[in-house]
Formats: sequence, C-alpha cells, structure tokens
Amino acid sequence: MDGECVNSAGSAFHQLADRLQRAGVRRGDIVVLEGLKGRDLIVAVMAVWQSDAVPLPIASRGTLATQGEEAGLCEGACRITETLSVLPATSGPRNLQLDTTAVLHLSSGSTDRPKVVRRGVASVLQDSEGYRQGLGLLPGDRVAVPLPLAHSFGWGVTVAALLSGCDVDVTPLIRAGTLARKADSGAVSVLAVTPPVARLLIETRRAAEFGPRVAMAGAGPVPDELDDAFKGRFGVPLLRGYGSTETGGTFFGNRGMGRPVPGIDVLAPPPGERGELVLRSAAPIEGCLGDERTPSDEWHTGDIVRHDTDGFLYFEERVRGPLRLNGTFIQAHVTERLLRSVPGVRDVFLLIQQRSDTPELEDFFAVVEGHPSQEDLVAALAGSPAEVPTPRVVVREQLPRTTVGKLDRQALTELVRKVSV
Repeated sequence: MDGECVNSAGSAFHQLADRLQRAGVRRGDIVVLEGLKGRDLIVAVMAVWQSDAVPLPIASRGTLATQGEEAGLCEGACRITETLSVLPATSGPRNLQLDTTAVLHLSSGSTDRPKVVRRGVASVLQDSEGYRQGLGLLPGDRVAVPLPLAHSFGWGVTVAALLSGCDVDVTPLIRAGTLARKADSGAVSVLAVTPPVARLLIETRRAAEFGPRVAMAGAGPVPDELDDAFKGRFGVPLLRGYGSTETGGTFFGNRGMGRPVPGIDVLAPPPGERGELVLRSAAPIEGCLGDERTPSDEWHTGDIVRHDTDGFLYFEERVRGPLRLNGTFIQAHVTERLLRSVPGVRDVFLLIQQRSDTPELEDFFAVVEGHPSQEDLVAALAGSPAEVPTPRVVVREQLPRTTVGKLDRQALTELVRKVSV
C-alpha cells in the first residue's frame, strides 16, 4: 500500500495486532474504528482480521449514538482511535453470531435511517472477484482510491486490489490537480472515483501523455456528457458500477449500471421490462447487525430499473419507503411522480418532519433539486387526488450529498428544519 509492504517488521499492523491481543479481543468480537482514513483504516482492518474479530469503521466517536438500535449493540466494544490507540471493551462480550461476518458497514441513510450492515466473508470475496474482473486488475497495477474507505465502493475496490496483488494509493482527495497529475504521469494505472470527483478531474489541465489504463465511477449515475468529457481529458471512458452496502458491487459495465458480476443473477425485472431490481447472490446476504433472520441469497434492492434485451440495466428511480403523516400512510409516490414531471426538476426527496413546538404534529415536505418555476410546481401539485396531502416545497439548486454522491438524509432533515422555523 502506497508502495510499502503493510505487514513489514515493526509496522503499525504488528503493533495494532499486539495491542488488540493485549486488549483481550477474541474471535467474533466487534472492534470499532473511530475516524480512521486511508492507510490507517486498512491497516487497522487487517490487524482486526488477524484477531479473527470484526471491524466496524465509523466517522467519529459520536457516530453510533445517532444510528439506531443496531448501533447500540456496538456500544462498549473495543475501539481503535484516530491516533491508533486501542481502547479495551467496556462491556462483556455479546453472542451476535458473527463467525461468518468479515466487516460491518454503516449504510448511507440516503433513503432510510442508517443501519449497521453485516458483510460476510463470502460476500467480500465475491465483491473482490467482481472488481478484479471488471477492472482487469493485474499484479503490479497501482490503483488510486481517493474515496472514503468505510463506504462499500471504496472498500470493495481497495480490498479487490490488495487481493489481486496490486499496490493501492489510498490518499484522500484534497486537490483534484494532485490526483490528475498522478494519472497523467502514469503513477497510477487504475482510477476509482465517484461522479462528483470525476467532474472535478475533467477541469484540470493535462500534465503528461500517459493517463490511466482504466477508470471507474461508482456510487452514483454517470451522465453521457461526463463520460465524454472524461474520455476527452484522460483518454479512457468511465466504467460504471452499481451495488449496495448489503451486497457490495453487483454490476459492472461500460454503460448504464452494467451487467451482473460473477455470482449475481437478475431475478427481476426480465429483459425488456421495467421494475424493481431483485437479485440472487451466490454469497449469502447477512443483513443487519442483530437481525435474527437466516442469511438469504435474494435481495430486493428498492431501485426501479430498466432491463434491456442486451443484458444491460439502467437506473431510473428509487423506491421510497412508505411515508406516514400524523398516523396515516400517504400516497407519497403520487407527489414524487408529479414533481419529477416538472421541467427543470432533477431530483426530489420527500420527508416527514415533526414540528419543534408541537412534536405530536408532523408536516410533509418535498425538497426539490433544479431550476423549476414556482408556477409549474404549483400546477403539478394541483393535479394530486384530494386524499393526497400537498407538501411544503423547498427548492435548491443542489441537494446536499455525501462524499460518495448519495443524498445526505441528515443534511436534508436539517435543511427542512431550518426552513420550517
């Protein structure tokens, strides 16, 4: 990693493995990794694996307090801090049956509350093989992953590269120009980015004539104009990918979402039709921490896709969960469909917000991204059936998104809270 052997004598890997052993970490224990990034995060994960324990990367110490009931199962677990100090567990071991689990990830929370997701050993290996084949990873490749490694995309590419015998550059993105120069000079041969990072890179000036051998954009849709601009700047197109925190990467290709990676079958929709994407995985999908259900090989993604007859899939929209306003479920899909039909609307996010002064009452909000006219929005909502409540509409040129390009639910909630005051 970064040109150096991770487990060389006297390295941080051996020091962490020793500290974990002295802290009493045992097989199946959870070890929380607080605020670690880049190389430190991957080295810590490997040290945790050395103990047959299960790592859970989080952004900061307070992250778990806001993540729901599954996160409570991690309270009191052993922790590795940003300074690579190891803090022993403060509560006794729990029988969480994690013998087959390789890692725990927090879901993004873009469409629901964040969850603590289990990824099994078989799932991680299947994920890695998909990236190895899709990116054509070869021993000796240098793979740049300037992404949050706690997210399933950055994680999947990094682990796949290490298992393929590649050198990995996990330097977090600070300046787009620095990363672009590495690609232009041939210092990295494979580039994994999100669409927002790709957009920053195409604005840089070319410094040399080498360029990456292959580049991929994941964790968000890639418009054709961005793909064309990237190819014009770096000489290679942007490969696409699709996956979820629960499954890892499941599709890979040169357009749309791509085709299924080895071990993934599309159960629905059939070729030539549109509908919710349902997958079957050769690696069991373990679900959430504390989930007592048996791991399943079937996964309902919650995404509406179009399945072409040539086998490629194209993302169309997200199936939002049912919304309940003041105790009654509402037909939120009608509101979303009407708002998305308005010219100038790029995205819509619906949510229910408690009133600050009377929390027993709730309001219905629609946060709209784009440049629609107020008259068009009002006219569209006027077409709602009488039983569908009219939301308060908040329009923003850009909706807040996470570092991997997904809608930031928490930031959207804060935005609505400020507007409603």
